[in-house]
Amino acid sequence: MSALEPSTVLVLGEGALALAITRRLQELRVGVASLPRPASGTGGAAGELELLPSALSGGSGRSPDAIVLAADDDGGNMDRVFAIRRLRPELPIVVRLFDPTLGSYLRRTLPGVAVLGIAQVAAPVVAATALEAIRARGGHPVRCSAPHGRRALRGFRSDRVLVGMVCALVLLVAGASLFFARALGLRWLDAFYFVWTTITTVGYGDIALKDASSAAKVVGIGVMFAGAAFMASLFAFFTEWIVARRLLVLRGRVQVGGHGHVLVAGAGHVGFRSARLLAEQGLRVVVVEMNPDNGHLAALRAAGHQVIVADAAADDTLDLARIGTAAAVIAVTDSDAANLRVALQARARCRELPVIVRVESPALSAHIRERKDGLALSPIELATEQFVRTALGAERVEALRGAVRERRADPA
Repeated sequence: MSALEPSTVLVLGEGALALAITRRLQELRVGVASLPRPASGTGGAAGELELLPSALSGGSGRSPDAIVLAADDDGGNMDRVFAIRRLRPELPIVVRLFDPTLGSYLRRTLPGVAVLGIAQVAAPVVAATALEAIRARGGHPVRCSAPHGRRALRGFRSDRVLVGMVCALVLLVAGASLFFARALGLRWLDAFYFVWTTITTVGYGDIALKDASSAAKVVGIGVMFAGAAFMASLFAFFTEWIVARRLLVLRGRVQVGGHGHVLVAGAGHVGFRSARLLAEQGLRVVVVEMNPDNGHLAALRAAGHQVIVADAAADDTLDLARIGTAAAVIAVTDSDAANLRVALQARARCRELPVIVRVESPALSAHIRERKDGLALSPIELATEQFVRTALGAERVEALRGAVRERRADPA
């Protein structure tokens, strides 16, 4: 097939990626084929499999020269691949798969099948963009300070109940020590010792109330009861503090040390791959992920990355991650809105801080770049270009692009 010979690509899928691939092929003046809805009403991959023989043989028009499987369903895409291979063994196939194990298996066992994924395409670009921005600054962190009126590190916030209990315990010990010093004729230190052994229930081996007055015995009973209650409450507060502190450590909610780290917001496929690529370049990575059940967290921690389970756009989280000493921020969660919030919060603190934002919407991505609110990248755009190049070949895409430019320059 010559570079400009007409060709047709069959695109299967109904998501944003399939739509973007279709539009890109149409811009290049490439014929795009699709499957009609099955008359039986069967939907999804099962319905498409019924119509594949006719579409691949050219029964409904020109036979496709390549096929792109861009649906969001790994299982369905796998079924389509094997069905196409049975009908047209020589037909080039580009398939989207999320699972890297399935992708690796298909590459090894099915020649002529190219396996791509949005994360696989987008992560290297995200990492390279962050690395380029860091190198442009000479590898130095921005070193921004926290906003006016906010302390970067918040001190210990005392619990009012705990403070009140400690004060009451001090008053109890002081008052009881004074009473028993007079009632039993003890020195102040001996009286304090007696009261404290009473409260902690480790007396009476040396000083006892057996021969004391009735009033002293009544006060002693009261001290025993109040002391036991205070000590039980204090132990409960202390245990709660230890457990809470342990939970914070397990969630990575501890202050990030040093400077020059890259903050990655989002531990999905793109964030996970980006963190790994940046680490391979010798950069220290701190990952913030809101979902504690994310399957990548264990692997990230095993690789030596600090993982903070929290909302990346929250002020407390940015304080823990020491945003003011970071070299760059990468916002790659699955939500455009969440990524934009992280970018705006980071830029509000450090206007010069390099911020790479993952935005699915190409229009929003262009708007963010225009306003210079971050280095916005659309994984859909990046993946679309890679899928088209893989289906048609890089040289053919460049030739088609040149032909389109010539037509625009000379409409006649």
